[in-house]
Amino acid sequence: MIPRRAADDDTFRTASLGKGDLTLLSSSAPHRRIVLRALLWLTIGCGVFSACVNTTVGNYPVAVAEIAMAGYACMLLYVTRERVLDLNRWILAYLIPFCTTMMFACWYRRAEPTVFVWPILIPVISYLLLGRRTGFWFTTIFLSIALAIFGFKITETGDLYAVAAIANVVLCAACIFGLSHAYEVTREQAEDRLRALALRDPLTGQCNRAGMAEAFQRQRAQARRYGTPLAIVLIDLDHFKQVNDRYGHETGDKVLIAFAECLTSTLRESDLACRLGGEEFALMLPRTEIKEAQRTAERLRHAIAQAHSEHNGHRISVTATLGVAELDSAKDDLQSLLARADRRLYQGKSAGRDRVVAA
Repeated sequence: MIPRRAADDDTFRTASLGKGDLTLLSSSAPHRRIVLRALLWLTIGCGVFSACVNTTVGNYPVAVAEIAMAGYACMLLYVTRERVLDLNRWILAYLIPFCTTMMFACWYRRAEPTVFVWPILIPVISYLLLGRRTGFWFTTIFLSIALAIFGFKITETGDLYAVAAIANVVLCAACIFGLSHAYEVTREQAEDRLRALALRDPLTGQCNRAGMAEAFQRQRAQARRYGTPLAIVLIDLDHFKQVNDRYGHETGDKVLIAFAECLTSTLRESDLACRLGGEEFALMLPRTEIKEAQRTAERLRHAIAQAHSEHNGHRISVTATLGVAELDSAKDDLQSLLARADRRLYQGKSAGRDRVVAA
């Protein structure tokens, strides 16, 4: 068994796709951007229409607030016309003024009781745009404000019919709150399961090429931000076709699974092992210089050579050739890094296999 490499600090561990838990990058941003822009268009249209109605009945402060919100929505529509880096910030920049305008309309003394229909929208749009955690707190805050205004209206008017109407709206909003939360929880869980399936190799449980590509984008950004190294180790099992031909593909799969477990036992929590296809694997080693990556690769090579699998009383052993490369240019991407490691791997193949090449 290879001694596990010492773990790095939590700052980098939590930013990585670790061996035990493939951290998933958010896939909701495109969907939420579409929902946000649809709501902005609705805010503009409904805001202008409602402002006209309130102007007609003399509710001028509410009309002014609605026109202001419609104008603000126009500005946000322009800002979000293309992909934005921090979508959540712009979502909050929309929702806070929108819900504040709604609370003002509910609080206004000349407002009709039916205005309390609008808070029903808060749970739905909050969970659609903010997700489960932030959506929960956002909904809790603004529905609590609406409830406080509702209580104030009761004590001020004493109109039992208005109280009954508003109470029905509040109870309906509470039900929608609960349903929205339950829906978002199950949606996020289903999305996480689907993305895990899309990013993991079904045989070994390690991440696949797509998962590695996502992880690399994050790790490269970390490396550039903090000025830390990032190494890649490309691994190819020697003469693995002979194992399949002699013992069958089922046995070959068992050998691959055992090899993947050997990789996993070697890594820190912040490292990432991937199966690129067939008998080709890769390691991504954050905060690792090429010399340290070479030492890790050598330890792994020795462990692979010493390990074995059993099949009908036959001892099956394999060796591996490994190529090592380090991120050393601002223009380096995953393909260029893998290409360098691949060239070194084939240098090792040409030199007799069962070796590590790092330069």
